[in-house]
Amino acid sequence: MMPFSGQVMTFPSTCGACATQYIPYFQEVIVMASSCDACGYRNSEVKPGGRIPLKGKKIKVHVKNIKDLNRDVIKSDTASIKIPEIDLELVSGTLGGLVTTVEGLISKISESLERVHGFTFGDSLDDTRRRKWKEFRTRLDKLKSLDEPWTLIIDDALANSFVSPVADDIKDDNQLTLEEYERSWEQNEELGLNDMDTSSADAAYGSADVESSNDG
Repeated sequence: MMPFSGQVMTFPSTCGACATQYIPYFQEVIVMASSCDACGYRNSEVKPGGRIPLKGKKIKVHVKNIKDLNRDVIKSDTASIKIPEIDLELVSGTLGGLVTTVEGLISKISESLERVHGFTFGDSLDDTRRRKWKEFRTRLDKLKSLDEPWTLIIDDALANSFVSPVADDIKDDNQLTLEEYERSWEQNEELGLNDMDTSSADAAYGSADVESSNDG
């Protein structure tokens, strides 16, 4: 076995300004990233961590300028994506969990749809459907040119997704809105939560929170 080189180890730390250890408005997640020095391949995955939140979260970004394209995005595999302006909707599980930017997310969606389209249809499409696909792909890629404003909606039933604000106080970011909501029975069923007893885990996390606050 070859020894590891350039190993990255991460430890919890506090912010020098406010002493917090957590990202505001964001649940705990595990981010796994890997890269290959030989070929340049890079990959990142996001897995939920911590307790199961009581509510889901819907994130809406009104994309108008380059700052919006450069916003950091953490999308979990339980999040769906909508872009109403081009009638795009990706159900939860599509793309998996990833760490990227708004612009990078559009690129990954485009690449993923191209792969699925090619694998599913190949050369079997008639001219009309092929033309419609090319038109949609053009509209999707054109979002990055910012010719017109558009809306990115990330709906995560487990609230494990995140889009970074461009202002220090999220209340001052007029183009980013967060909305918590009660999950439906169907959403809980899809997530396997209706038959899950989380009382023991919730009690354990509650005790840990109390101890942490007492230490502070």
